[in-house]
Amino acid sequence: MLAIMNVLVKAYIKRFDKELNQIRFAASRIQEKELDYILNCFLPYRLNNGLSKSDKPRASFGLLLLTDYQDYAASIEELKSDLKEKRVEYYAQSSGTSGMVKKLIPTPESYVKRNHLRGSWYILNTLYNNVEDMNVFTCKNLLIGGAIYSRHDNYLIGDVSGIMLNRIPSFFRPFYVPSIKVATMPIWEEKLRKTVTAASNTSEVSLLGGVPTWVIAVVKEVMKNNQADDLTQIWPNLKAYIHGGVSIAPYKKQFQAIIKDPSFQYIEVYNATEGFFAFQDNPNEEGMLLMLQSGIYYEFVEKSLFKGKDTAIENILPLSEVEKGPSYVMIISTMTGLLRYIQGDVVSFTHIAPYKIKVVGRITEYINAFGEDLLLNQAEDALLKTADYHNVIINHYSVGPRYISINEKGCHEWYIEFNKSLPDLDLFASTLDKELCIINSNYRQKRSGELALECLKVFSLRENAFKEYLKENRKLGAQSKVLKLSNNRDIINKLNKYVIN
Repeated sequence: MLAIMNVLVKAYIKRFDKELNQIRFAASRIQEKELDYILNCFLPYRLNNGLSKSDKPRASFGLLLLTDYQDYAASIEELKSDLKEKRVEYYAQSSGTSGMVKKLIPTPESYVKRNHLRGSWYILNTLYNNVEDMNVFTCKNLLIGGAIYSRHDNYLIGDVSGIMLNRIPSFFRPFYVPSIKVATMPIWEEKLRKTVTAASNTSEVSLLGGVPTWVIAVVKEVMKNNQADDLTQIWPNLKAYIHGGVSIAPYKKQFQAIIKDPSFQYIEVYNATEGFFAFQDNPNEEGMLLMLQSGIYYEFVEKSLFKGKDTAIENILPLSEVEKGPSYVMIISTMTGLLRYIQGDVVSFTHIAPYKIKVVGRITEYINAFGEDLLLNQAEDALLKTADYHNVIINHYSVGPRYISINEKGCHEWYIEFNKSLPDLDLFASTLDKELCIINSNYRQKRSGELALECLKVFSLRENAFKEYLKENRKLGAQSKVLKLSNNRDIINKLNKYVIN
């Protein structure tokens, strides 16, 4: 029976080969069709988009200014309170990483099917095409996802990953660990404990899925429970890890230390609250293939020209006009009613034909306190090179500025949770500072002569400091994370209590 199900799944996902080839080689045509589709279907959700039914949406679209969540918040609350008909089945809740406000994004079943579910099938297509002997539905899939927070007569509210877990059909549920009931629990620490217990008591896991921060924590506990030093000793059929939410780069060494099989595959996905945007269709190639016919129309603004909602219309670029190299703020229009919406991520293109992207940061995740304009991907590259040089592993980190004062020059302060071994912090800081000077010319210029900006400072944090920080700030959860770069001291001031040096 299991073998038959696996054969049926393989046969079904073959239908996406043609669709994916169209995305790769007919991108502009597909996106133009998608825009027409979006403009013809968004009106029933009654979000305040600045377009009315009497407008010719296609003609008016190019004149629309950029929007953010506040432009839609009132309309979304009105939509939730409308009990006359079942308009929207789900509301996806954001983690609130970049601010205190948690957003609720209308996510009707039609969008789930066209976007999130389609992305899931694309991932299965990638797995079966790239991972030898992959049999997703003959073993178990360990997925550490989000929660369902509340259930109402007309709708559910939850993390987008929790919504997708909740939708898994009953005949597929036996293939997942933990149970769907546990997987969608809102009490995070209890969910993790039950997940560890369930995962420790099975030898059948073939696939891992979830944010690296939490997956590494769970599998380490599973190894401790089974007294193993390699996950494949517990799960001999383990083949791949589907990861997203945060960059896996700082965690890669930890995974490689406990999964020693060289054929094990890491596949990145870009599934956000507002939509499933991209996935790594080739595990051996950098970049994620942009999903172009999934209910989303993409536009981009070069980061240097981005002025928030005041960005000039002429600086909004269609997909056909982007280039490899520059950093772009991603602008989306979706069939859920969001038009020219500032999603918040900054991306760059690794390939143009087909269009593949990587996330390099968020519009709120940078440091420019001294004119250095440091982005997340630059900070992460410098940190990982420094960690390799000093032979240490980084668990988590966050960086903020120390402002210039009468008695002190300015600098960057790095709060780092190291994994076990601790380097000489002064030497580590010196190496990291040199790497940043190589990677970022603005930083190098501001450091020249130490007139205003002196060598960065590194502070070591105790084990589990970031988990404690999230817990104290009521942000524990599958989507929860701490901003790695901040242009203020709000986060690092709170992290200072965990410093051990």
